[in-house]
Amino acid sequence: MLLGIFSDSHLGFGGEDRFEESFARFKESIKMFKQHKVDFVLHAGDLFDCAVPEQEVWLRTFNVFSANEGGLSEVKRTYLGAEKIVKVKGVPIIAIHGTHEFRGKDFANALDILEESNCLVHVHAGYAVLEKGGETVFVHGLGGVPEKNAKLVLEKYHPVPISGHTNLLLLHQSFIDFLPFDDDAIASLSLSDLPKGFDLILDGHLHWTSEQNFDGVRFLLTGSAIFTQMKKLEAEKPKGVYLFDTVSKLLTFVPFQCQRKLFYEKINFNNALPEEVIRLANEKVDLFLSGKFFELKPLVRIKLTGSLAKGFSQSDVVLNFSRYSDVAVFSVSKNFVIESFKKKIEGLKAEQLSKKNVVDLGVDLLEKNVEEAGLKNFDTRRIFDLLAVSENEKAQDLLMASE
Repeated sequence: MLLGIFSDSHLGFGGEDRFEESFARFKESIKMFKQHKVDFVLHAGDLFDCAVPEQEVWLRTFNVFSANEGGLSEVKRTYLGAEKIVKVKGVPIIAIHGTHEFRGKDFANALDILEESNCLVHVHAGYAVLEKGGETVFVHGLGGVPEKNAKLVLEKYHPVPISGHTNLLLLHQSFIDFLPFDDDAIASLSLSDLPKGFDLILDGHLHWTSEQNFDGVRFLLTGSAIFTQMKKLEAEKPKGVYLFDTVSKLLTFVPFQCQRKLFYEKINFNNALPEEVIRLANEKVDLFLSGKFFELKPLVRIKLTGSLAKGFSQSDVVLNFSRYSDVAVFSVSKNFVIESFKKKIEGLKAEQLSKKNVVDLGVDLLEKNVEEAGLKNFDTRRIFDLLAVSENEKAQDLLMASE
């Protein structure tokens, strides 16, 4: 059996021509899988860029799924032990939801809608049974959950390989082992927490690719279909899809034909004058964009760190790349040390808050109140989601049960 593997399509990701790119990449992936005659396709989460896609995104999504032409077939999947037969069209796509699509148990998930539309099989806390020519493959899956709960949820799910068959496990979480020291992502899972006995464990979420073999576990970071985070590791390898032969266990990477280029540069300064920073940043950008780029605009990510000369602040470093506005997409971050310790702490707090969306801030506030109230067995995210849609009575019932 030949399986196609991809992840983190982020359909609906916005910004200039990049909205179109997310759908084009998905359609290209399906075309590549069909060219290689795969029997089933696995998607490791974050099919969408947000939990509740807009109607324009839904319209485009159904349009790209139409590229997966073919008749209906039946796939059995389980959820917490209960079985369901799902009818899916074309080459059957087996998918888990990602952290971008995560919603509480009281709400429908975007992938549930696609499953009802015969577009894919949504696996979570269970497995899908893939059958062809007398061979049976079990694809276990756990959709993305809040990072701080991931280890506990995985232990509770406790996936066990089915003896005598090929078994794969789909996850969508951060892992401590892959996070650099200066990355503020939170992770409760490490590779040592992964269950044994699976032929291959696939993880989405982190957008670069990496294959690891350790202590009897074969682990693959699938990488993303498009750039959204602009991480340094993404700039070092091409993007594409994987093929996995369930008999030979051969894993093959197939790059996309047209690659969007990512230029990443971290520049450290020591007591620098603003004009020195501006000059060097401009020199780097001129060097990056001296070549020719065709179908897709390159991305340029500049990180400026270190310290400025006494009397200057980040606001004095004004960068203007308007001369390249038609040929590249820019992302610039300035994180200079400020002499005043108080100002530095305030700046770090402001940066941390700026990286959280309104939902995360609301959940954090509710969690703080829960701790002060001494409530136990309390699902903070679930209560928040209910209150957000005015399900006050249901939220009140859960609060009473927690007292």
